[in-house]
Parts: sequence; C-alpha cells; structure tokens
Amino acid sequence: MNDKKTIEYHRFTLRINEALFLVVKEFAEKNKRAIGKEIEFALENYYQKQI
Repeated sequence: MNDKKTIEYHRFTLRINEALFLVVKEFAEKNKRAIGKEIEFALENYYQKQI
C-alpha cells in the first residue's frame, strides 16, 4: 500500500534578469540542486516565514 501524497507540479515560464539568474545558479550548484528546485526551495522558505 502506498501512503505517500501525490504532489502536482505546474510548469511555467519565468523571466528574471541575468544577474539574479547567475546568483540562483551559483546557489543551486553549491546546494547540488537544479535551478528550478533552488527557486522552489527559496519560495517555500520565504512563504513559510510569512505565515
């Protein structure tokens, strides 16, 4: 029996300036994550602090 919750993912285009992209890319490499996952991680942390 599989008790894990199913997570839906949504794909969309994100346009950010090159300087910010390079910062995110650097953090992603440092944390051994894909750039998209690094952005997701940052957003999750930001919004958890807002609640």
